[in-house]
Amino acid sequence: MIVCFIGTAILVGALHRNYGGIFSKIDFYTGLGFACLFTSIWTYLTKDDYYRDREGNKKKMDLVNEFFWINMKIWAIIFLIASFIFFGNLIFNYFEPVTL
Repeated sequence: MIVCFIGTAILVGALHRNYGGIFSKIDFYTGLGFACLFTSIWTYLTKDDYYRDREGNKKKMDLVNEFFWINMKIWAIIFLIASFIFFGNLIFNYFEPVTL
């Protein structure tokens, strides 16, 4: 999680400094949204542990993979929901409502 947050901060800072434009409008909540999205993807892809048997076949390990007694698959969903909340903040606060 920390790697995704720091990596997103460095990436957003570099894009703002080198290209500007739309990247200069990325605020703190949008950066948190991207960081939570990257954390969710990383957590989901690395939730299972594998090993190689003697023949070289990849086998899934039966291992309890939890953080604070919550399964890693659930943490991936929690971070995905958090990213949607931060992106929702972007949509509702920075775009003008359409009036008919």
